[in-house]
Amino acid sequence: MKSRFALIYIVAVLFFIWGVLFARYECFPWNLAGDYLVQLEDFAKGDPFDDTPFLKRLQGVFSQSTVQFEGGKYNVIGADQSLAPDFFYAGQKNLPILLTAKEDGAYLVYGVFHDASDDISPYALLIGVDGRTVKRSWKIPFLEQSKHVRRMLITAEGDLITNNSDALRCYSWCGDLKWEIPPSGFHHEMDEYEGKVYLWRGDAVAAVDLHDQSVKTVLKMSDLILNNPDVSLLRVPLNDAFRYSEDYRENTAYDEKDPDLKNKTKAYRCDDPYHQNSVMVNKGVCSRYPKDALLLSFRHLDAVMVVEPRTAKILWMERFDRQHSPRWHADGISVFNNRTHFDATKIEYVGFDGARETIVDGEKYNIHRRITGNHRFLKDGSMMFLGNPPEFFHLDEQGRKITHFINLYDDRSLIVTNAYYIEQADLDRYESHCKGE
Repeated sequence: MKSRFALIYIVAVLFFIWGVLFARYECFPWNLAGDYLVQLEDFAKGDPFDDTPFLKRLQGVFSQSTVQFEGGKYNVIGADQSLAPDFFYAGQKNLPILLTAKEDGAYLVYGVFHDASDDISPYALLIGVDGRTVKRSWKIPFLEQSKHVRRMLITAEGDLITNNSDALRCYSWCGDLKWEIPPSGFHHEMDEYEGKVYLWRGDAVAAVDLHDQSVKTVLKMSDLILNNPDVSLLRVPLNDAFRYSEDYRENTAYDEKDPDLKNKTKAYRCDDPYHQNSVMVNKGVCSRYPKDALLLSFRHLDAVMVVEPRTAKILWMERFDRQHSPRWHADGISVFNNRTHFDATKIEYVGFDGARETIVDGEKYNIHRRITGNHRFLKDGSMMFLGNPPEFFHLDEQGRKITHFINLYDDRSLIVTNAYYIEQADLDRYESHCKGE
């Protein structure tokens, strides 16, 4: 009898607690658990800008694992010239390798590394041209449940901007976190212009003021679509599931009105029809277009566009294959053309007059980078570009190899997403900010 009364008492107390919580939070237990449920839902749906399989992402949540950041296996080359082990985890079998002919300056590499404290995290490493020394390191910790490495930009003043975990953070050259905008959809390649950082924030181009961190919307996808009704490539439903052909075709994105729908039945990326991955401002490089014209890349449309931001009008467009990182030139653009549906990646130049040529043929370097990728030209005419996921290359103006980096780790490798060469004069200027450390 006593046990029955005890059970009734416990049930009554639970109902009382439930009633209080219901009155306080209106819909117990959903409001209490709401944030966690949203996080679980977001994790299950996945990030439209992250191609990591679900099981790999799940493994990364419950274990200190490199599985989400691996870049494939490599034959160990130049192992006797690897970086000094001081920075890295003592248990890893192989270390990153930097082979270079440079005699001054330094390289800054942003990617995933396993540090001496046994933490696997995104880092920016400043590596000396001796190929041995990690001169500086910036740890860019993941925020919340996100494990999105994203990209990094070095500003003219030597600050490091990263959109890791969809947030925007600014680190000084000396390693201090100067400011941070919490996770709010920032992604992919960034560009600096007149004291602002331009990048995609969700489906809009945003300009973030480096001084007061104010955020201004420069261009919305909805305006781009509505102001270019003749560009059928853009007419993909934003809210409805759409179908996507994984085979390379002239026009890969289409909606339910497609007359050839019966032959296009493979569902793919229904929440990411455009996959915007780069914003570059003209800055007067090309006199043909306005100084503030935007060079935009849409990976899932296989297209790069020049857009006038005030009118949202497309001024020029060219097709590629899952491309990244278009760059302005006086008479055209260069593009990191992943060519996911082919055998090798290429870096191509396309003139605004229609001329097209290959700058770097991936077959020569055994490069087929299916996702991510970028390239840049330096003031001396040399070029840096990412190779396969753990690599970057630096070629001189004649196309001769200056530097090759591989982020080796055990019998595998870890990804690299940005790489910069810091000239000695700039390095001295940046380092002067840190005197007295």
